[in-house]
Amino acid sequence: MAAATITDAPSIWPNGRPPVVVQEKYAKAIEVLKEEARSMLMAEGNTISDKLVLIDTLERLGVAYHFDQEIEEQLEEIFKFDSGQDYDLFTTALRFRLLRQHRHYVSCSVFDKFKGDNGKIKETLSDDAKGQLSLFEAAHLRIHGEQFLKEAVAYTKYHLKRMVQQLECPLQDQVKRALEQPLHRGIPRIEIRYYISIYQKDNSKNELLLKLAKLDFNFVQNIHKKELHELSRPVIREEQSGRGLSWGTAYHFEPQYSYARAAITQSIQMLTVLDDTYDNYATIEEAQLFDEILERRNIDAID
Repeated sequence: MAAATITDAPSIWPNGRPPVVVQEKYAKAIEVLKEEARSMLMAEGNTISDKLVLIDTLERLGVAYHFDQEIEEQLEEIFKFDSGQDYDLFTTALRFRLLRQHRHYVSCSVFDKFKGDNGKIKETLSDDAKGQLSLFEAAHLRIHGEQFLKEAVAYTKYHLKRMVQQLECPLQDQVKRALEQPLHRGIPRIEIRYYISIYQKDNSKNELLLKLAKLDFNFVQNIHKKELHELSRPVIREEQSGRGLSWGTAYHFEPQYSYARAAITQSIQMLTVLDDTYDNYATIEEAQLFDEILERRNIDAID
C-alpha cells in the first residue's frame, strides 16, 4: 500500500458509501501494523518513561482503542509498583495525567519536589518548555482542593506564552495548540486530527505508528460517512443528521460505538423536529399543555 495520507475531502462515492474493497484494504493493513505496535507496547526492557511516552502517543494518535487491555495492564503496574519519585517534570506530569485519565487516583504530592521554599514552582524550571507543557496539560485534571495544580495552570500558561515564539517545531505547534485548546477540554476526534499533523513533523516520530494512525483515521472516518448516509432521510434535513452524528463522534468515535452514535443522532433529529414544531406551530394553549406533560414525565400522557 502506498504511503498513508489522511483524506478529509467530501465523499464522491456512489450513494455516499465507501466501496467495501477500500475498507477491506485499510483493515488488512491496520491489522498488520497493530501487531507490530502491540509488540512495541509489550516489549521487555522499556523504561517506565518510554512506556508512558508510547501510551500517550498511541492515545493522542487515536489508535489506543486497539490496545485497551494492554494499556490498562501497563498503567495498573505503573500505578501499583512505581512511585515516580526519580522523574523529571515532564515525565512526572505525564505519569500523573495518564493515570488520572485512566481513573487511577494519584496524589498531587508527586509535584512537591518541584516546589521552592515558598511552596511555588521552582523558577529554575521556568525555561523547561516540555516540562511546562506536560504540567499544563496535567493540571487540567486537578480535583477540588489541589491549590498547587490550580496555580500551575496560570504559571505554566504564562511561561509557555513567553517561550512559544522561540521554540522549534513541532514543540512550538504543540504549545500553541495547548494554549488554544487544552487536551482535557478538547473533543478527542478533533485533537487526534491536530496531533497527527503535528506528530508527522517530529524528526523522532515512529513511522509505523504514524502510518497506523493515518490508516486508522481514514478507516474510521469512512465508517462515520457510512453512518451519516444511513442516518440521512428525505424527511430529515441532512444537516440535522450531520449535527447529531457530530455529537455522537464527540462522545465515542471508535468503530464499536456505532450503535451509540446512531442513537444520539436519532435523538437529536427527533428533538430538532419537535423543537421546530413547538416553536413554529404550537398555540399558547398547546405549548402550555406540552410543557406540563414534559414536567410530569408521565408516559401515559402520550395520547
